[in-house]
Amino acid sequence: MNDLLNQEALDNPQVGDYWSERVFCPYFLVVKVDGDKITILNGFDRIIHKYTWEFDYSKHQVVDRQWMIDKVTYKSNTGFVAEVIRKEKFLSIVEEWKQFHRDRISKELDEFR
Repeated sequence: MNDLLNQEALDNPQVGDYWSERVFCPYFLVVKVDGDKITILNGFDRIIHKYTWEFDYSKHQVVDRQWMIDKVTYKSNTGFVAEVIRKEKFLSIVEEWKQFHRDRISKELDEFR
């Protein structure tokens, strides 16, 4: 694990930061950063298919940096229980999440017309 990169991602969260335990156990994906408010898709709220899984776009959470620290660092030891991946490939998931909510809001508005 790269503790320097992990610490940078905690200090300066970016949209598209994907936290996982060795890639196999998803923790969360950052989808929006607004000051101290960080919107995430929680890896434990996911839709499981036969051979794959996907984030449940309807279940995002707004958290703060302390929440992130509590989730990805050891409580009784120094270091990280999870690691961050900062790659553009996760931005497509962020865009899908945004589109999901645009469609949801549009549908709700149509119901009032």
